[in-house]
Amino acid sequence: MKKAFSLLEIIFVILLISILALFVISKVEDSLEFGNKAKIKSEIALIRNAIVKKLTSNRLLNINETIKLDNASLEIENSNLFENILDFSLLSTTTQKKDSAKWIKNSSNGYKIYINKEQFLQFSFKNNTFLCESSKELCESFE
Repeated sequence: MKKAFSLLEIIFVILLISILALFVISKVEDSLEFGNKAKIKSEIALIRNAIVKKLTSNRLLNINETIKLDNASLEIENSNLFENILDFSLLSTTTQKKDSAKWIKNSSNGYKIYINKEQFLQFSFKNNTFLCESSKELCESFE
C-alpha cells in the first residue's frame, strides 16, 4: 500500500503557505512605500538645494535674472523637469498615470508628485522658493 499525504495535511500546508505569502506581500508593499517616500524627500531637498546654489551663484556673479526651473511643457510624460537647476533632470509623468514618486508639471510654476495613487504633494515655485502647498501635516512629513 502506497503512503500519501492526507487531505488534512495538504490543507494545512496550503494554509501555512497562504499566511506566509500574505505576510511577505505586506512587507514588500511597506518597503516600496518607504522607498518612494525616501526618494521624494531626497528629491525635494535636492531641488531646494539647487535653487539656493543657483541664487548664490547669480549673486556672486552679479547676475540679476529670474530663475526658471525648466522649459518643459505641462502634463507631458517623460519630460525633463528641473533641467535648468539640476545636473540631471527628473523625468515626468502625467496626472492620468499617477506614477508614484514621479513629478508632474501642472502649471508654469506648479509641480505635483504622487506619494501613492491617492495622495500627492503640490509644490509651487514663487519668489525663488520651492513651496509645498499641500496640507500642513503632509508637507511637514516630507520636510
